[in-house]
This record gives sequence, structure tokens and C-alpha cells, in this order.
Amino acid sequence: MAQSDFENQKFLASFNHNSENFRSLNQLMWQIPLIAMTLTGGLWFGVSKTESSKLFSACLLVIAILGNVGLVVALKRLRFVMRRYLEWFNSAHPSGFVSAEGDGRWSGDGWFTQAYVVRLVFQWMLIAAAVVSSVLLVHILMTPAKPSSDTSAIRYYDDYAQSLADSYETVAFEDAHPEMARYLSNSRPKHVIDVGAGSGRDAAWLTSKGHQVTAVEPSSKMLAIGRRLHPNGDVAWLSDSLPKLENVSGRDFDVAFLSAVWMHVDEKQRVESLRRLEGLLADNGVIYMTLRLGPTDSKRAMFKVSLAGLRRVAEVSGLKVQLLGQGSDLLGRSEVSWQRVLLSRQEEQPDSHGMLTQQSDVKSKRK
Repeated sequence: MAQSDFENQKFLASFNHNSENFRSLNQLMWQIPLIAMTLTGGLWFGVSKTESSKLFSACLLVIAILGNVGLVVALKRLRFVMRRYLEWFNSAHPSGFVSAEGDGRWSGDGWFTQAYVVRLVFQWMLIAAAVVSSVLLVHILMTPAKPSSDTSAIRYYDDYAQSLADSYETVAFEDAHPEMARYLSNSRPKHVIDVGAGSGRDAAWLTSKGHQVTAVEPSSKMLAIGRRLHPNGDVAWLSDSLPKLENVSGRDFDVAFLSAVWMHVDEKQRVESLRRLEGLLADNGVIYMTLRLGPTDSKRAMFKVSLAGLRRVAEVSGLKVQLLGQGSDLLGRSEVSWQRVLLSRQEEQPDSHGMLTQQSDVKSKRK
């Protein structure tokens, strides 16, 4: 083969190879905005769905910032390499090289015809996304954390107060709390705090038996309904919630009553809640509560509960747990069941209060 033919073949091979590489680089450059949109959009969506963890949201936004900044650098390097290929094409075959650069003047070909304009547009888009992610990150870090326990639960009860109250009022106290009904029907008058009093159904029954009741309800709309449905002057209504119960004073309650409340208390706040309740009790006071067993409802800020878990928390607070009874849901949900339990100080015997135990054939209440 003649030297000239060999040189021609080598040039053609180089030209074809460089052409393929340039096309690949060009395709990659146009894919970068799609990569950025997918990455940033997915991470922003994750942040919008992760309200409970500031740390996780912050990590997602940091990834979004670093991803967009990294793509800005990648575009810079990619366009630099493409420029070198264009310069080679121009020097290797000037007569066949097509220059697409304008003069960049508004009165000439236009500003958007100058070199690197596409790269600059992409880069500014990526920088804007990184800036927005940074603003969101600062906002999340500067915004005080919402209470992890019952904020969304209160919002839910406010939104559906009337329909929930209607359903609660269809269930009799005796069906919901059979052991307590037997115990409190004929006992001496007691001072009872009903935490999470809801529609006031239980508070009204207790006052009808001669007991003095402090009804505590964090939902303003539910509290208003309770006052309207049960205007008995013997019920003292308060707006408050666990774990602090800041508006409740004294240490003379014979019974702390928590019906369908414990599943709304964050696991991290349960020890504090029990200690606060124990601190409100008289010398022989007890805590009565119902435990909701079954799937939780995220709209109502529910947390898993169990008798074993309650016993572990109660032990830390110096309380003993006694199972009174258990049963199915009175509102007909097959996946939900209830346990009725009594908590007392370690040195006291719950049975001395006349409670019956293990009434598993009686149905429980759901609030």
C-alpha cells in the first residue's frame, strides 16, 4: 500500500473514531438536564413526604445540592472536551467544518448564538436548583420541630370532631368500660381526671354517679362539642394534653382515666406521661386506660401499643399493670381489638379497689 493511501486510511479511521466520540459526548450533554430533573425532583418529593425526620430531610437536600453542583462541574468538563474535538475537526478538515457560532451581538446574529450558550443555560438551571435546595435546607434546619406526639392527632380530631363525637355517643360507658362501670357505680364519690375526654360521654356518666370530673381535651372543636353535649356543671373542662398536662394542678385524683389515648402518645414521651399522671394521683389513686391493638392510622399520629410495652414503661415509673379485660372493637372493625388495664403504685393492690380481672368476653371501646 502506498504511503499516501495508508495516511488516508489512518485519517479516515481517526475521523470516524472522533466523530463517534463527539456524538456520544453530545448525547451525554443533552441527557444531563434529564438526570438533574430526575435526581432533584425525586429528592424534593422525598423531602415533602418525610415530615417526621428533619435529619433525613436535610440529608436528602444535601444530596440534591451536591448532585446539582457536581453536574455543573461535569457540564464544564464535558463541553471542554467537546471543544477540543471541534477544534480537531476544524484543523483536520476545514472545508467540511461547519461553525455554528454567531457573533453574540443583539444587533447581529443574537446573543444566544454565541459559543457555550447551551452549556451556560444548563448550568444556570442546575445552580438555581442547588440554590432552592439550599434555601429549603436552611428553612428545615431553622424551623422548630413539631411535637412528635399528638399534633397531627389533634388536627384530625378538629377536622372530624362532629362525626367522631356522633360515633362515640352511640357506645354506652358500661359496654366500653365494664369493670370500671361496676366499680364506680356504687363507690364513694371520687375525683377523676379524664384525659382525652373527647365528646364527654365518659365524663358525663361519671358525674351521673356522683363523681367529680376534670375533663382534659386537646382538640378545641371536640372540647366545644363535649361542653355542648354535656353541659353538666360538675365537669370541669380543660384544654391540655400529655405529656405535660400544664393546666392541671393538684395531687388528689383518685382515678386517672385514659380511654383510647395511649396510642397517641409518642413512645419517647410515655415514661414522662406516666410519671406526670402518677404525680397527679392521691395516695390510693390508680390509672385506668384502654390499649388499642391493631394497625395504626398515620393520619391520627398513632403509635403501636402492647401490654408488654406498657409494663416496661410502667416499671420505670414505679407502677404495676393489671389486665382487667379485653374484647373486640365496639364500632365493628374486625382488625382492631382493645385491652382494659389498671395501673397502680407498686406497693398497692389493685384488687383492693374492687376491680374484676380477665373479663375477656366483654367488648372494648374504640375512640
